[in-house]
Amino acid sequence: MHEDRFGPVEHIVVEFTDGATVQTGFDRLLVLADAGLIRVLDLEFVTAEDGAARVIPASAVAAALGMFDGASSGLLDHDDIEAIAARLTPGTTAAVLVYEDLSILDVLAAWESGGATVVSEGHVDVDDIDAALEGV
Repeated sequence: MHEDRFGPVEHIVVEFTDGATVQTGFDRLLVLADAGLIRVLDLEFVTAEDGAARVIPASAVAAALGMFDGASSGLLDHDDIEAIAARLTPGTTAAVLVYEDLSILDVLAAWESGGATVVSEGHVDVDDIDAALEGV
């Protein structure tokens, strides 16, 4: 493992009404983590009731998601949670995943061991990609 650097860190917010219906996605998340392809840095479950944001345990969403209780690391602050909750449809829950993509680290290590230097890293917004492809 490359302890001296991070892979790209991303986040995704997924809104749903029933935790049981999205269980397969969480199972696949575990497969990726177990395979060492990603590292889950934070996983929060957010609801909004009467305009107030709440972080709830995964097991409160669905019993089968209880394996994710304790996956919260606190990377998301109060303002982040409030902003996410403000976008939720009433009666839904959001899973907020912050993860590190580990799959590229071996490539970076190989380039650097060959004398290359990474001069820039960053996130590319999906909307920017869509806009560029529409213009082609």
